[in-house]
Amino acid sequence: CMENLGNKKLWHEPKIAVFLSRKAKREFVQKVLEWVKESPSEVCFTGPFHSQAEKCFLHYVLQNGGKAIWLLGKSLPEYLSREEDRAIDEGRLLIASFFHRDHFNAATNRFVNDIAAMHSKAILFGQISYDSFLYPFYQRLLEKRKDDVKLIS
Repeated sequence: CMENLGNKKLWHEPKIAVFLSRKAKREFVQKVLEWVKESPSEVCFTGPFHSQAEKCFLHYVLQNGGKAIWLLGKSLPEYLSREEDRAIDEGRLLIASFFHRDHFNAATNRFVNDIAAMHSKAILFGQISYDSFLYPFYQRLLEKRKDDVKLIS
């Protein structure tokens, strides 16, 4: 059973799934944010936004008037940031939770990653290494959807 908060109509917008490594450096995050500036304004970004780099990405998108779907492998958050609150009020954010639990785990994380990729026209990976949790996922998507996958390193 999915719980959600925000604008469900965002689900029908063109989406780009975003997966950034936990080990991503600040300089790299700046590079990704520059890439966001060049993205078409109608694009809605989606993903788990779990790593520090992904959280930074989500907040940048929301602060700059962008749209996002935040997919959670755990329960909905009890509190929202000012940007998240404002984006929900303005219809620019959907938060969807697929599990009733305090924390995500590897299985719930894989599930929301798959949902994000499955429903996106393009998939962006950032600074992932061979030993990354994301690497097998990246390789699988690269085999199946080569033209849709972009890696920024």
